[in-house]
Amino acid sequence: MNRLRDHARRALAWAFAFLALLAIVVAGCRGARTGEGDDSAAQAPNPTLLVTAARTEIQPMHRELKILGTTVAMHHIVVRAPAAGRVEGLTLKTGDSVHKGQLIARVINREFEAAKAGLAMAQKLDPDDADALAQSLARHAPKSGIAVVANDSGVVSQPPVTSGQVVAELDPLVDLIDPSSVYVEANAPIDDLHLVQAGMSAIVTSPLRPGFDFPARVAAVMPSFDAANATSPLRVDFTGDERIPVAGAPVEVRLIISSVPDATVIPAAALFEDAETGRFHVFVAGADGRAHRTDVTIGLRDAKQVQITRGLKPGDLVITSGGYALSDGLKVSVAQTQQ
Repeated sequence: MNRLRDHARRALAWAFAFLALLAIVVAGCRGARTGEGDDSAAQAPNPTLLVTAARTEIQPMHRELKILGTTVAMHHIVVRAPAAGRVEGLTLKTGDSVHKGQLIARVINREFEAAKAGLAMAQKLDPDDADALAQSLARHAPKSGIAVVANDSGVVSQPPVTSGQVVAELDPLVDLIDPSSVYVEANAPIDDLHLVQAGMSAIVTSPLRPGFDFPARVAAVMPSFDAANATSPLRVDFTGDERIPVAGAPVEVRLIISSVPDATVIPAAALFEDAETGRFHVFVAGADGRAHRTDVTIGLRDAKQVQITRGLKPGDLVITSGGYALSDGLKVSVAQTQQ
């Protein structure tokens, strides 16, 4: 019995010793892991985002309404054939300038053409008597046809005939337009018509002269309505010396709806919108090397620039790259400052 008690005491002692040793080993492993984690945390670098940025500037800003239209000429000068016959010497092309009194063409009278044909037939049938007919034709027929002269100056719109063509009396030969009478008829959507007023400044562009802006103004809002297209026509007059000297030319009219001469402007790429609230914000690159989210209020905007009415001041450096990787307080490095 005593022997059994001794064996039990020894087994219990060994069990306690084993548990104590196990506890020491586990504690050491935990300490080692904790030390390794602390070293990793201490050695992990703070990430820095490379960005581009632009300075907030003061610039004039405009709000524009873009509509399509065509040129119309109020004053047309139609040069007509003085008699029936064949047109000779007409070399004008669309866009050519013509001055008053200029010789445009000659019309060979139809009767003279018939007499010449009769003479040719007579020379074949009775050559002896044909000589007298030829002399008579030479005395009375016009030598070079009837002269066609421009009765006013203008630009050729569309020459309806070509040299050698046979025309009837008073048929149109050339359509001239007075360049100073050309205006633009544009069509404004009904939804935007309340923004348009007579006297409003405008800029006209056309593929006929790429890259050139024709200054203009709204002369009148026409008292008519196109139900099919839900538009109303406008009359837009050119205000500069340059104008489009062709009727029916396609144009784009940019109406200046509003203007701010000293707007606080940033690039459109710097602006962010909260889809849930509809509010706007930007990220300002601070002197501390971090991005600072800044709520702003916007005014006029276009595809490239945005007016800021509250939240920024001139000279602030707004970040224009990085997108939704940006966050408030993020370390940033400005690689390039855009102008």
